[in-house]
Amino acid sequence: MLPGEAALELPGAAGHPGYALALAVSAVFASGRGDVAGAEQMGHLLALQHQDARASELLEQTLVPLQEAGNDRLAGPERLQHLLDVALVCNFLGQIRLSQADHDRAAQLFTEALNAARSAQDRFTILVSLYDLALSSQAQGDLTGAAERLQEGVSQSAEAGDEPSVAYYLEALAAVATRQDNLERAVRLLAAAGALLQAKGSGWLHALVPRAAHDDDLLAALHSRMGDAAFEQAWTRGRSLGGRRAIEYALQDAPPDPTRPEDLPRAGDTGAIS
Repeated sequence: MLPGEAALELPGAAGHPGYALALAVSAVFASGRGDVAGAEQMGHLLALQHQDARASELLEQTLVPLQEAGNDRLAGPERLQHLLDVALVCNFLGQIRLSQADHDRAAQLFTEALNAARSAQDRFTILVSLYDLALSSQAQGDLTGAAERLQEGVSQSAEAGDEPSVAYYLEALAAVATRQDNLERAVRLLAAAGALLQAKGSGWLHALVPRAAHDDDLLAALHSRMGDAAFEQAWTRGRSLGGRRAIEYALQDAPPDPTRPEDLPRAGDTGAIS
């Protein structure tokens, strides 16, 4: 059983305010690896509580022996578990570094996490790693790289039939579209994501990654920039896409936004949404 899997299986756990704690506790007791699994999830829990110093110390202490051990000398289940441990610890530590604007270190950790996840051929950690690395790319201004990783995440989630995770990737793609000043695409993606989450439930991914902006303040800002008619049209089209068409739309290369007035500030200008 993967770290935290017991908590993921609890009915209604994802929407419960104690979900993060359940995730941490379940990781300690769900396997015979209470030391590593507990450190992974407790470090994540501390970070969620904004105790970054304690979380960083715990995760760094956990990562060093994992890196020193390597996986070349391991085989079978031991090698697989080692790769999963590296992926999760690197992701959780990278999230802290990203929140501290240490973008280079965050990107390094997320890349290491994704490499380990791919080696393990584990979709769970691949989805976490792709999402985190995309956020790091976006923070560094690499919007093309961010979009490519997010689109891969959409594809991976869709292949697994994991529509809530598809929705979180749509939200992150909407953030990229906003940075690219493609407001119509951003609104359609947000609307499609909201419809999926409403229909399919909240899933698990949001408990393990920093969720992209999706709240009423963002929608109000987009509404203000686009105007009533354009916003309502984009929102209606997004809500009507449904799962399959939403995925197809997300995987399309972003076209220029036809609703953007020529004199509207761009993302790098003062007052633009970021």
